[in-house]
Amino acid sequence: MNGKPNLTLVDETLSIKSPITTVFGFLSDHENYIRWFPGVVSVTSHDDLPHGAVGKIYSEALRMPTGRTRTISIEVLESQPPTLFVMQADFALLHPRTEIRLRSETPDETVVNWKFFSRSQSAIGRLLIGTLVRKSLARRSEMGLLELKRILEGGGAMTGAIEPIA
Repeated sequence: MNGKPNLTLVDETLSIKSPITTVFGFLSDHENYIRWFPGVVSVTSHDDLPHGAVGKIYSEALRMPTGRTRTISIEVLESQPPTLFVMQADFALLHPRTEIRLRSETPDETVVNWKFFSRSQSAIGRLLIGTLVRKSLARRSEMGLLELKRILEGGGAMTGAIEPIA
């Protein structure tokens, strides 16, 4: 999609008392998304690429506001361990893109910048997304980031590997 710039829907920053490699490892394994982001029903890998690898594809089932579940395909577009992780999906109308930037504040503290964009080129779509989706997504992102912080700061048992991608 070319043309109009991405429409920023969420731009949140928070500090997590955990090393940057741990935070990156957890976030770049998109199967962990179900553990911290509200509304995610399931996430499964579609291929044998390692988590965090460019080109990795996931299926993500989301609970929609209507109560229905919708499954979308998510692809890792960019991965620069341990500072940048970018994914996007071709979910009609919204065309989401997520950018996660990490910065090491201290050896045991990481600043996470979470951005969620719409790549929609439709003027009506952008208007609807900006008015109807932005507020709900911002609320869900805020709740999710607080849960992410709780998990990574030791408030919940983590499962699966959280090692950084080489």
